[in-house]
Amino acid sequence: MSLHKTLAAIAMSAALAGGGLVLAAPAQAAPLCDPWGATGTAGDIGGAYAHGDMCIYTVDGRPDTQVTLKDTVADGKSACVQLHATYADGGTRDEWLYNSKGAGEEIHAYYSFASSLRNIWVREGLGKGGVCTVMAGGVHTIYRY
Repeated sequence: MSLHKTLAAIAMSAALAGGGLVLAAPAQAAPLCDPWGATGTAGDIGGAYAHGDMCIYTVDGRPDTQVTLKDTVADGKSACVQLHATYADGGTRDEWLYNSKGAGEEIHAYYSFASSLRNIWVREGLGKGGVCTVMAGGVHTIYRY
């Protein structure tokens, strides 16, 4: 039975039973999310801890990622993470997140990407003065279309 026929049948039943009928708009679909983390991957480096959630919104197909970055060692260096995105047209986008709050402190960021996204990889790093100077030797893919 089609949605229209189903709603008509419900309305008719409610009217015949003397009851009221309240129809609400459907709630926006919840995103499909997967947690990710660089720990123990090629994108991992000691002194930084990057992790988060990679989500796809089912209504518009836009991928989003939430990132948490923690500095894990009191060594005078700041933790950082690079996110590298590749799009269907060959375009790229890099996001850099720096944590200069000190050991044990976390910072959070949120990034939204176009629905033509094809790949995102991350790699942790260490640096000073808001610049990553040492990066993990490899990368960790958190999204692949």
